[in-house]
Amino acid sequence: MQNASGQTPQPTPTPTPQAPVPPAMPRQGGDAADLGRQIREQIREQVEAARQQALAARSAQGGTMIGVPVPPPIEPAIPPQAVDIVIAFFVMIAVIAIGKPIARAYARRVERKPVPLLDSGVAEQLQRIEQTVDSMAIEVERISEAQRYMAKLQTERMAGLPKSD
Repeated sequence: MQNASGQTPQPTPTPTPQAPVPPAMPRQGGDAADLGRQIREQIREQVEAARQQALAARSAQGGTMIGVPVPPPIEPAIPPQAVDIVIAFFVMIAVIAIGKPIARAYARRVERKPVPLLDSGVAEQLQRIEQTVDSMAIEVERISEAQRYMAKLQTERMAGLPKSD
């Protein structure tokens, strides 16, 4: 194949992969922090070497980038309204679990409140009122008995009189 200038393009040399850098041997007698620092440095060096290889490969291909499609973000499978309902349910269960014993204790306390005792003056007044009501009931019973007797006499008298036409 010839390009627009009439020359045959030369094949681009493919970069030869570099051999991985052998890990440096940690010095003897180093502590764990020193060893961790050495491992981090080796990882950084390897990442930088891989980055340099990628840049070299990109420039060898003419600067074109190979794109990797990014998958679309995954939407949550549970709608937010369902989450709100679940939260409300568990809050309600917690309120019931805590509130029921409190309500029962309050109800028992209200039931157990002692009736206040009356002082002696009020008790004497109630006794006198009770006696007065009893005597009035006896008197009303006597009056009703007398009225029944009078009604009976009147009916007997009326029955003994001749009927007028």
